[in-house]
Amino acid sequence: AVVPMAVILAVMFETPTITRVEGASLTGKPAQQTAQSAGSFGVSDATEESKEGPAAPRMGSGNMFDRIAFAYDSTNKWMSFGLDQHWRNTMVKDCLQLRPDDKVLDLATGTADVSILVGQHLRQLGARGTNAVLGVDPSNEMLRRGVVKVQDQHLEHVVRLVKGDAQDLREVQVIDAEGTLGDKSPGSREASVDKISMSFGIRNVPDRSKALSEMRRVLRPSEQSRVCILELSLPTGDTFLSKLARKFITEVVPFIGWVATMGSGGEEYEYLERSILRFPKPMDFAAELAAAGLPVETITSFAYGAVNLYTAKPAL
Repeated sequence: AVVPMAVILAVMFETPTITRVEGASLTGKPAQQTAQSAGSFGVSDATEESKEGPAAPRMGSGNMFDRIAFAYDSTNKWMSFGLDQHWRNTMVKDCLQLRPDDKVLDLATGTADVSILVGQHLRQLGARGTNAVLGVDPSNEMLRRGVVKVQDQHLEHVVRLVKGDAQDLREVQVIDAEGTLGDKSPGSREASVDKISMSFGIRNVPDRSKALSEMRRVLRPSEQSRVCILELSLPTGDTFLSKLARKFITEVVPFIGWVATMGSGGEEYEYLERSILRFPKPMDFAAELAAAGLPVETITSFAYGAVNLYTAKPAL
């Protein structure tokens, strides 16, 4: 499929839509219902068994991302027309509202793009502390590449990357540029983090309710605390561009993934499409966050609803 240049320009120059979420709009959704709504198909585990069988990495797992890590950054840029970094920048600069003394937890850090942006911003703010940013991910190979990028930016005293599980942050493992894992060590303590970011990762967590509960556990109960989640969604609008964005996700994205991985990542990017289709609509996901004690203040929509940025605070 070919995306006309006019459509690409429209996405690049669109004005994001900001929806203010009122508490009343989320009523009537019991916590159990929202916590279990892992998708419109009632899936309790967001990951999937590979077509290669149970011995192969599950689709959506850290091991799956190990297999496509070599093409991950470049594929993101192709699939988003280079706008993925703009969306991450918006999350860091506008949503997190960083302060010099903040401790930041970046979940699903992948190759550390957001962790690096946060580290750079904290450095610009004059932050002097060490290990101000903790980037957590389940993929060894994504993290290994991230460590190299952190070192290239001379941020190794600011950004610390570890292997861990967003569903249970009590234990983590440090990883180096060679991919060597250290011993398990204590992770994030209760009420120890000021800001939490997560970009394009909550969709792959097997049990979202556990991850959201962990975010609430480690987040400081403060008016300045923030949770900022950037995630893909299937556009629901009736405009021509919204319909085209839906077609791009369902038909073009798997093809780009197949090409970018030289044919080796076809199944992984087919899973990406299905995971987007299963992910809740923005207001439904906002209800899940509210049920976990993280009420959403705003939802900023980019790319005609294909990308959403959720800004939440802890319920005090």
